[in-house]
Amino acid sequence: MTQSECVFDWRKWSSRNFIKVGILSALLIGSALTPALAQVHTETVRFPRGSSGTTIEGSITGDESVRYSVGVSAGQVMDVQLDTDNASNYFNITAPGASQALYNGSISGNGTSFVVPSSGNYIVDVYLMRNAARRGETANYDLTFYVENAAVQQTTPAAPRPVTPPSNGTPSQLDMSQMPRFCAGEASAEFGVRPQEITVNAAFQSGSRYVTQGYYDRDGETTFFNCWFALDGSFDSLN
Repeated sequence: MTQSECVFDWRKWSSRNFIKVGILSALLIGSALTPALAQVHTETVRFPRGSSGTTIEGSITGDESVRYSVGVSAGQVMDVQLDTDNASNYFNITAPGASQALYNGSISGNGTSFVVPSSGNYIVDVYLMRNAARRGETANYDLTFYVENAAVQQTTPAAPRPVTPPSNGTPSQLDMSQMPRFCAGEASAEFGVRPQEITVNAAFQSGSRYVTQGYYDRDGETTFFNCWFALDGSFDSLN
């Protein structure tokens, strides 16, 4: 072999192999930057017979999310409250057929109450924010749904108006153990405070109603409030 034959021809190598190396590098970089597909689990929310609310216990880790579907009618008031042990755990609500969220928990907090604008199945997505998901964090949560007059519609679907609850009796919608959590959601929506920053005490009977008392701190000042419930367990007022 002559000396000229031993000389490495970079032009030939670059024309054939640089292209291969470039394609391989692009594939490797692309695979490193592409996030794993989110693991989405879907559940249908069903209220216990004769009840207008329910609480669901759940847990998600990393990029997992749970999509809850709840059927409601236009004009009803729906309350959703998320209690969680992870500050990066939130929920969004999307109306039937909509492409964007009707409610974004990461912006507005983990509790809301709103008048349903149109009938259909509303989607409540429970998820972890991206930073927590990437760290593989886990969130254990309780998700509470309450739909005004849902129990009435289940038992008397032909009734044109909701039945007026009796002046006394035992709770048939929210029991006393659920009232503090529901109250925290109402206060969060009313005062624009994250549910984690709200303290609500156990409910007790005061005269012809139940009441639970709570408070939150903002700008060095403490604000107190009361949530009132009728004896049948339905929410009355916040003041």
